[in-house]
Amino acid sequence: MPREVRVVMAGVRAAASGGLILIAAAMVAVLAMAPSYAQPAVQPNYILGPGDTIDIIVYGEPDLSRTVTIKPDGAVSLPLLGEVKAAGKTTTQLAADLTRLFGKYLKTPSISVTVREFRIDRIYILGQVSRPGEYQLRPGIGIMELLASAGGPTNRADLAKVVVIRGRTNALQLNLLEALATNRNPDVKLAAGDVLFIPETDRRIVVLGQVNRPGAYDLLEGQRVSDLIAAAGGVTNRAAPQSSFIVRGAQQIPVDIQKVLAGDREANVVLQPGDMMVVPESQSRIAVMGAVNNPGTFALTDGMKLVDALALAGGPTNRGRLSNVIIVRLDGGQVKRLEVNLERAMTGQDLSQNLTLQNGDIIFVPDQFTIGQAGEWLNLFNLIRLVFRGW
Repeated sequence: MPREVRVVMAGVRAAASGGLILIAAAMVAVLAMAPSYAQPAVQPNYILGPGDTIDIIVYGEPDLSRTVTIKPDGAVSLPLLGEVKAAGKTTTQLAADLTRLFGKYLKTPSISVTVREFRIDRIYILGQVSRPGEYQLRPGIGIMELLASAGGPTNRADLAKVVVIRGRTNALQLNLLEALATNRNPDVKLAAGDVLFIPETDRRIVVLGQVNRPGAYDLLEGQRVSDLIAAAGGVTNRAAPQSSFIVRGAQQIPVDIQKVLAGDREANVVLQPGDMMVVPESQSRIAVMGAVNNPGTFALTDGMKLVDALALAGGPTNRGRLSNVIIVRLDGGQVKRLEVNLERAMTGQDLSQNLTLQNGDIIFVPDQFTIGQAGEWLNLFNLIRLVFRGW
């Protein structure tokens, strides 16, 4: 079994669960077809390399004979000769070199070289696999078998952009999705020390603008606009939900979040990797002030009525006087003051009191202490400038 090492990878998009089932099935098929590999037999043309342990026998000279392991620099250390390069040669070639070199000290030396223990070539599989780490590179093994040995790809793997890194300068990009589809290994021969890197897919989506938590979110299979808005904490009271849109490549797809939140499935668009949703700020606003739980400014949507605005402001406090609600409206450069009995509208006695609001309306809900003074200061045009300053 390969020795695993712990690898910490920095990590944004999740692969579809259906795709993972296909990938897992392909991995099982690869493992089922993979032959078992034994220790390679000694071949006359076997090329020595770092990690090989060899027996060097100098016949008649036991003090000069050695069992040595070829060092990472490809050399072995021998008496009389010092450092001798062994890597890159066959055992026959190395024996000939040593015969020549020892010939300076011995008369007609006879030397043999045999492999006592073959090196174990290693490859590194990093990134989005179940068990990243170091694995044995057996003769004839392919990339798909190695990927299966590492437990297969995770659900965040981007198999279309796998990279083989060789040395410090060489990198080759592979599309393993094609290999899985054809059940064939890519036409790439791996070498000892190669790094097979499985990158993370970027399946994130972004929401910007008037939401409570703008940012990037992982895209889940089948996720829709309503899911993204919920993850972002909903829209703010300054949002223009009916003017929202999705940027998808060169497309701009309009989205009416108000319909989405009302349960309109057709308006609730299915999201795709890379989508960016924008919830713009409303240019039409109203203000709700006085004895309400959440006074402030709010986006004006089409057909919004007085009761809707009161709900956005969290409803009246227990001191609010709904029978004397006042609307300050700028109309044709003139400030108008409308007094409404919203209590009658809410009890169904007079629905005409539930007025349709206009851009810039200020709704004032008085309480028992301000009812007598409300008319005096609500008539001031400066109030409108104060509330809507900076709009």
